[in-house]
Amino acid sequence: MNLSRPEPCGAHAPPPTLRSGGPQGEAEKGSTIGRIDPDAVLAEAARLIAIEGHQDHPGQERAVADYLDDRLRGCGAEVETQPVQGDRANVIARVRGTRPGPTLMLNAHLDTVPPYGMPDALLPRVSDGRLWGRGAVDMKGALAAMIAVVELLAAPDVTFDGELLLTAVAGEENGSPGMRALVGAGVRADFAIVGEPTMLRVGRAHKGAMWAQATFRGVATHGSVPQDGVNAVYHAARFINAVERDLVPALDRRRHPLLGPATVNVGVVAGGDRPPMVPASCVVQLDRRWLPSERHDEVLAELRAVVAELSQADPRVDATVEEMAGTASFVHAPLDCPADDPYLGMLCAVAADPEPVGLQFWTDAALLAATGTPAAVCGPGDIAQAHSLAEWVLVDQLRGAAEVYRAMTQRMLSVRRLDAEAEMRA
Repeated sequence: MNLSRPEPCGAHAPPPTLRSGGPQGEAEKGSTIGRIDPDAVLAEAARLIAIEGHQDHPGQERAVADYLDDRLRGCGAEVETQPVQGDRANVIARVRGTRPGPTLMLNAHLDTVPPYGMPDALLPRVSDGRLWGRGAVDMKGALAAMIAVVELLAAPDVTFDGELLLTAVAGEENGSPGMRALVGAGVRADFAIVGEPTMLRVGRAHKGAMWAQATFRGVATHGSVPQDGVNAVYHAARFINAVERDLVPALDRRRHPLLGPATVNVGVVAGGDRPPMVPASCVVQLDRRWLPSERHDEVLAELRAVVAELSQADPRVDATVEEMAGTASFVHAPLDCPADDPYLGMLCAVAADPEPVGLQFWTDAALLAATGTPAAVCGPGDIAQAHSLAEWVLVDQLRGAAEVYRAMTQRMLSVRRLDAEAEMRA
């Protein structure tokens, strides 16, 4: 097929047959509104993949934002480009209903990770039932499916309650400045779907993330007289041992019904200069994943308490524990959408599985939830393909995503065709 062919706004093809185990309910029964052409979604995803946008690109993801702005305006949506930092910008598209009602937000990020040596990263291709290219699964495929839903609701023969928002944000892959700008500007909704890859299951919870560094200070001296110095590496080793012996089991006892235990991982140990020197410094870097039942300040305090205990036993232990730049720019809080949220129930009813799941990766949904918008994660593809050198998403998953988002929109916003509404009044 021609992946670059333009799709006219408002064009709809017969519905695809949903795969076994795919979205259920309304998506199977049919709809009073138009259908989404799965080939159009595939072609849209391919066009997005071909537009380079990441932190190492001179324009970052601005070209993707400009394309999306033009695309959605052409479909009749109200579109705002929100400045983020420098030339970076978010795209906020609104389609307003004719009656009062709730607001549904569909959210995606505009950027990808850099190609990192991925062959033909910006040349989308379809083979073996998969769409290949950088961003196929993370997350231009989801964005393409969301565009199709905006296009559907912006059609002149459709009526609905409330408002549909599509928010496409900059820089999710490096510090989430776009989402922080979005929520900082007061953009809210009654419910939000973030399209990160979940195989179209509903992720209602994920852990928070913290990178922490313990810096140990010693006294350097010649390696032939180690008793005259203070070996920072030895003290770091005691810290690592205490983390494994005491903290890991304590965290394992803290559990969430969907997420399992809180965790800590020692990822980096670096100290010393040369074998014949007593090292004057050593750093230990840790990845701490925390549960909704934990607090950010308690997570850091717990690591500091390990150092304090070592110092009490040996006053020569001199160390500080601080959050690293990778997560310190803002609190990477956990996500825990209330299990009884009615809109969460609606989404589960049309997704690939009626039971929500917990996710092991962090998402922008946590920033939405922290500022008053209940949010869940549901998108096409598997997170295992994200950031890989052979990134792909199943074409069936793209088709399924468009149907999930369409079915959820129809349920939450009571979407109808104008002629159907007229029949109801007659």
